Amino acid sequence: MKLYEIAQFTQGAFANRLETITDNLETSLVRLLSLKQFNETLGLTYRISNEKSAEITVPKEKLSAKLLTDTNSLILHTHTQKVALLPEKYSGLLLTNNFIKIQLTSDIDLAFFEWYFNEHPSIQKQLSVLSEGTVTSLLKLSHLKDLEIDLPPLQKQITIGKVAYLKKLKNSLLVEKRELQQQYIQQKLIQSFHVN
Repeated sequence: MKLYEIAQFTQGAFANRLETITDNLETSLVRLLSLKQFNETLGLTYRISNEKSAEITVPKEKLSAKLLTDTNSLILHTHTQKVALLPEKYSGLLLTNNFIKIQLTSDIDLAFFEWYFNEHPSIQKQLSVLSEGTVTSLLKLSHLKDLEIDLPPLQKQITIGKVAYLKKLKNSLLVEKRELQQQYIQQKLIQSFHVN
């Protein structure tokens, strides 16, 4: 089956087109989803260590719930071609044009689908074919909709999703452990430097 048969899609907005400065309209201050937050969710490193959280003022009539993150949808970053199931702490963030919101309409385990999209060889092969010959790889919404999807029964999805989640959790804990060990060693080196 094609992905469009089991999902609804919302392309993120151009933040500069939504933003307003006028006092005449009823507005909301909205934070934008950043690539740093997205990568953190997937357990990926992000090169820019001090990315600031951007906020814009948007007229309330232009602010649709479809453009905001939630815990029931997957978010695709069009350049990295990865999807993430964002945690509660990143709910309510505005999706910019580099992101696409995927709302699955069938009974599909979201943790499974995150793993399936990001790691399964059949999806990776389709994505590599779509990005051949391009300088910067960018997944278009039309290509995303046409991805061929092959899903196992729901119970198997749930099992695979749990294992994939535990794998991701283990990796993030190992990274945290390594960072703490580095900090500890650095502290010991500094302490030994000051000892006569």
